[in-house]
Amino acid sequence: MKLLPTANRKLKMERQELIERLTPLARRVFGKPDLFLTDDLSAETLDTWTSLAFMQLLEAIEHEFGFRFKMMELLSLKTMGNIIDTIAKH
Repeated sequence: MKLLPTANRKLKMERQELIERLTPLARRVFGKPDLFLTDDLSAETLDTWTSLAFMQLLEAIEHEFGFRFKMMELLSLKTMGNIIDTIAKH
């Protein structure tokens, strides 16, 4: 088994931790108790991802993670992968 370099393992673990904290929020907001978060999850792939649900998710994220999204960040949040990457930067 080939191990990732230490920096990549740390980044991957941090990403997994973010997903674990984000999953209950997304499940509650989108009303999908069995929702599995993937990078390509979006309004195009999830029928309950409405503009209102998206705003509720962003509010829940800001509360859970203790930061506010910047306007330019909001413009790039099209998929769950974009959201996770943006949270990781904070």
